[in-house]
Amino acid sequence: MPIQFLESSNQGLFWMKKYYKNNPQLDHKKASINFLQAQSLLCQQPFSGHKYENFDDIRELKISGCNFSILYTYRRNTIFIIDIRDQRGLRSSIALEDFNLKLRKKYNL
Repeated sequence: MPIQFLESSNQGLFWMKKYYKNNPQLDHKKASINFLQAQSLLCQQPFSGHKYENFDDIRELKISGCNFSILYTYRRNTIFIIDIRDQRGLRSSIALEDFNLKLRKKYNL
């Protein structure tokens, strides 16, 4: 099953990479492996994440071993990644707003 990273996920991906780069005491390789495993799980079981807040069509899957999760929606046999969310902050509200206002229409979601 294909995964498509939406433009709204760029900041989250950048932040996750920067976070691990700026904290060398953390295991960057393990986080990368866990991120890939989370993507693989989504491909096999697209409803494995729980519903995110009050959104019926947006789900969240925690990436094991770190403070990040994947916000996504599932449509037309494709997983659309909305954001890579740092669970300790509220930055995902910007990505969700971008998704709701622009990307839903652009990708017919």
